[in-house]
Amino acid sequence: MERPSYIDWIVEETGITIKEGIPIKCYKIDYKEDEAIFDEWALHIRRNYIEDEDLLIDAEINGMSVEQYLREYVIPQRDETLGPTVRSGDITEIIVCDLLEFIFNYSVPRYKQKNRSGKNNSEHGTDVIGYKFFDKSKKPTEKDELIATEVKAVLTRSDYSPLEKAIAESKKDEQRLARTIDYCRKRLKELGNIEQSSEVARFLLKPDNNYKLTYAAAGFSSRQTVEQEIELSASGEDLQISSKQKIFYIHGKTLMELAHKIYERCKK
Repeated sequence: MERPSYIDWIVEETGITIKEGIPIKCYKIDYKEDEAIFDEWALHIRRNYIEDEDLLIDAEINGMSVEQYLREYVIPQRDETLGPTVRSGDITEIIVCDLLEFIFNYSVPRYKQKNRSGKNNSEHGTDVIGYKFFDKSKKPTEKDELIATEVKAVLTRSDYSPLEKAIAESKKDEQRLARTIDYCRKRLKELGNIEQSSEVARFLLKPDNNYKLTYAAAGFSSRQTVEQEIELSASGEDLQISSKQKIFYIHGKTLMELAHKIYERCKK
């Protein structure tokens, strides 16, 4: 995917820790009222659900305009029972995908929002995975990397509970992660992305082809500022945070309103 311009609105805030001095990666979505960037962001979001060519064909087959097809079959709507919840979950997962791909330079499979059985049905398993090959030839080595990220968001609130929940649920056992990787491999193959499907398959057999595995947690909530030391209801010891675990906290003003503003533009 092309790098969307809104990425420039994601500003890192350094020196932020969880109480007891545990460092985290903290980012503020410092967005402006820029109509062109909102439109571009909306197109980027839509392409996570359906490719350009497929959209044109599917709309025509169903005798609908592109905008009507997106509204009825693809994009979660604000006035639907689960629409706001799915919008919140989807946009935050896509932001994490973009963060890993465009800031941390991972390859990130885009498959979870595509060809759902219902537009408000979300997939189970690890929320976002990304990977890096150490060798340019993509021959497996022990220096290859896989990152598995649990994403939690409550965009209508300002507390840190999503961060705490993401940390608590990010420690997946490797068997559960392997099922997610295998599902991702099969979905990519179904979507015609054979090359990336093959790349993902490399990370299935860790005992035979070892690699670096990182579990990550990403929490989202709506607040303008954060403290230098974030206090959670559970202590670091209770959360059992590993030194190898990556923790992200992403925040910004009225993020649910922002999500609706972007999704209402997903019309083309």
